[in-house]
Amino acid sequence: MKLLSFVVILLSLSVVGLSQNEKNGLNSIALSGGRISFGTGDFFGYGINLEYSKQLNPGKSFSKHFSLGAEISFENGDKQPKVINPSAQDFFAKTYYNTTNIVITPKITYHPFNKTFAKGLIITAGISAGYTNQNREFQASYYFDPTTQTSVRRSLLEYINEVIGGYRISAGYECQFKRILAGVRLDFHNYTNGDANTLVALKTGYRF
Repeated sequence: MKLLSFVVILLSLSVVGLSQNEKNGLNSIALSGGRISFGTGDFFGYGINLEYSKQLNPGKSFSKHFSLGAEISFENGDKQPKVINPSAQDFFAKTYYNTTNIVITPKITYHPFNKTFAKGLIITAGISAGYTNQNREFQASYYFDPTTQTSVRRSLLEYINEVIGGYRISAGYECQFKRILAGVRLDFHNYTNGDANTLVALKTGYRF
């Protein structure tokens, strides 16, 4: 509901922004942050992106629809096992994950429309390269201590530190009021280690 209200506000600001006579800048910097789903909702975390982009020649009918830029992304998420009165399923399920990714993505942004509030729609794609640090449980066992009459869950952990590549596709909407940008974005990230993540985020920035 909050996200829907934010989108309505964006549309309203877009209409107001279109009435401004101030010339749009070709460069922009933006910060976005939101909720990230790792895998198919296996566990959740947060993602933060810092980006820079520059619009191509606005005087050309074709190139004015595109911007070039790059962004650096920080992604973190974890899933922890239930260690107090765990169920039988929790004893044997691999329930501990922790992932941290730092990724740089050169990208190209496409602006399909130039008129009305629809001009805020954007589609972005880029090739990513970065580093991942992962801690995960790859084996768990159950042990009952007859002396203390307690159940013990033993975990064997795996640590992964490696360079990753991949791609990122993003769709979103942004509006401009004077020089200030605001928007929403939906990202899909796919990496060479097999991870596929989805990010829903809010965005703010400045155009100059």
